[in-house]
Amino acid sequence: MKLKGKHVVLSFVLFIFGFLVAFSYQNTKEQAEVIQLSQQEWEKDFYYRQQLLQFEEQSRELQQKVDTYRQEINTFEKSLGEQETAIGEYVEMKGKLQMLTGELPITGPGVSVTLSDADYIPSTENTNQYIVHDRHVQLVINELYSAGAKAIAINGQRIYKDSYVTCVGPVISVDGNQYPAPFSIEAIGEQETLEVSLELKNGVIDMLVSDNVEVEVGTADQIAMGARVN
Repeated sequence: MKLKGKHVVLSFVLFIFGFLVAFSYQNTKEQAEVIQLSQQEWEKDFYYRQQLLQFEEQSRELQQKVDTYRQEINTFEKSLGEQETAIGEYVEMKGKLQMLTGELPITGPGVSVTLSDADYIPSTENTNQYIVHDRHVQLVINELYSAGAKAIAINGQRIYKDSYVTCVGPVISVDGNQYPAPFSIEAIGEQETLEVSLELKNGVIDMLVSDNVEVEVGTADQIAMGARVN
């Protein structure tokens, strides 16, 4: 009985030992699997982090390109704005030149000069010495242009660069259109400058008066002249 009892005890101890060994092996195996799974997760995490870093680098590069393009666009818009401003100035300048050449109507302040034949003509004198001639009108026109007149008209008819003024008997012909005295010469420009130029000592008015021409100078706040009709 004692021997059997020892065998039973020994068997029981061996069983317990085997169980512990098996449990320890299984536990060790499970722990190894957990460690291996964590390694895979770490590798995935590392891969995703690398991808994220690449994406961030690409994003920075794209942002730099966007900033460069934005700067180029701003430069282009500024250049375009300057071109539009320049074009606007050219258009404005062209319009002013067209007004001066008569291609467009023009309005503005200015002066008027009226030339009339002498009221009194002595019977013993030559009548031609007491009437207005084309040279008198041309004298006034030249002086007004020299003083900066932008546009000039005679009896409402505008004068152009190729206009001509001639005497036809007792009347004056302007580009073929005849007008009797008195002759009203209007000029658009700086009023004070035009007046001072006409009234200079020994100037145009003095010369006209010495030729027995009656002269009257006035100002106008608004003078309108039409465009040339082709």
